[in-house]
Amino acid sequence: MPLKRCLTVILIMVLVFAVGCTSKKEEKSSLDIKHQDEITEPHENSPDIPKVKNPLTGTDMDTQFENQRPLAVMIENEYNARPQSGLSRAGVVYEVLAEGGITRFLALFLGETLDEIGPVRSARPYFLDYAMEYDSIYVHYGASPQGYIDLKQLQIDAIDGIYDDITFWRDKSRKAPHNAYTSVENILKTSGKRRFRKDTELTFWKFNSEESFTGDVELENFELDYFSNYTVKYTYNHDKKVYERFINGKPHTDRNTGESIFVKNIIITFASTRVLDDVGRLSIKTTDSGNGYYISNGYCSNIKWQKDARNQRTNYTFQDGSNLVINPGNTWIQVLPQWGKFRYD
Repeated sequence: MPLKRCLTVILIMVLVFAVGCTSKKEEKSSLDIKHQDEITEPHENSPDIPKVKNPLTGTDMDTQFENQRPLAVMIENEYNARPQSGLSRAGVVYEVLAEGGITRFLALFLGETLDEIGPVRSARPYFLDYAMEYDSIYVHYGASPQGYIDLKQLQIDAIDGIYDDITFWRDKSRKAPHNAYTSVENILKTSGKRRFRKDTELTFWKFNSEESFTGDVELENFELDYFSNYTVKYTYNHDKKVYERFINGKPHTDRNTGESIFVKNIIITFASTRVLDDVGRLSIKTTDSGNGYYISNGYCSNIKWQKDARNQRTNYTFQDGSNLVINPGNTWIQVLPQWGKFRYD
């Protein structure tokens, strides 16, 4: 082989070998980089936030709310007040008749940081009786004449929007008087300034450690007639294991979320109700006893109730006399007049 040709072949072999080595080095380098990318520093386990049981719902809440007094807010239910803000986040809600055949809500909050609650409306004497059961701070916007008398005589820690334009605001997108709102932060700030007692040690409900799916009868759909033009309906949602609320055939929604209001526990009682004056104000007898119903998880049980004094807790029992134990979750207490109807299939 001529020398020139031999040198050419050797040169080509050297170049091929060099290129191969370079490719292998680059491939190894690439693999090393990829492997390094896949290696991540182990994350430190974020500390668990301490929790305690919410005495209104039996569910977990932050320890910062432990032993805190609940906030009891009067919320309107006139047509122009719907949808309301905050009802879906209330631990306990009482629905009771007011004037004109329309109900009003007493919503109790604990462990929540809601930016909007309302529309807030005026106090009535019988709502005070339910608010006192929880040693709550009472929030309202005005009151009936007897309501103001009782607030003073009973020495209830209360915040009244009539005399307070700091805790409350008006939403200009709605017409007065259906547009007064407040927030948890505002209520707590005002409570602190007025030096209201912060803590309570009351126990409100007994809860099942595990959810109960039993009762006297199965009940998935039912209606409550408060007045000729006002009906509440509940329909059981099997997936969520809660009841969806309807008012006069339409879903009852929360303004803050736009979603339907769902309820875990429903208690139905009847109270002696009569009209007091030409305005239509009512007298509702809260200190009494009677029969009622407890509904949860698709079942209904017959219960009894008894309230011995205005500031004492209502005692709920099953028909055999044992204490009512409810499932963890929110509770709505439907207090119907004696002429009200509980209808189901």
